[in-house]
Amino acid sequence: MTRVLVPIDGSSQSTDALEEAFDLFPDAEIHVLHVIQVTRVPSDPEMTPYEYAKKKGQAFLEDAATTADTHDREIKTALIEGHSARTILRYIDEHDIDHVVMGSTGRSGMSRVLLGSVAEAVTRRSPVSVTIVR
Repeated sequence: MTRVLVPIDGSSQSTDALEEAFDLFPDAEIHVLHVIQVTRVPSDPEMTPYEYAKKKGQAFLEDAATTADTHDREIKTALIEGHSARTILRYIDEHDIDHVVMGSTGRSGMSRVLLGSVAEAVTRRSPVSVTIVR
């Protein structure tokens, strides 16, 4: 069976990538991964930044499960802390992934140079084919 990885970040582009994966790979086992990264301080003083990031990630995976339900599909989900591109590449190796479908925010010019592009890094280093959805 073909295994397809769809990394998600809560953006509309990652939701589009998940829907595209369902269309392109109707018989595949779909893995949905969110990489936890602490980028914001929560407004709730009782919650640590890590707890906040993890909670947001779980919500993204729940949204992905809802999207899967609307397509009458099942997905495997994972929530892992780490550097986005490296964690995605490690997941590919550890789970015998055959293809990656991921969204791109379409950054260009200086913002791409300064911020980097997870999609670009994964595409350059992936041992499997990568489809980028805009």
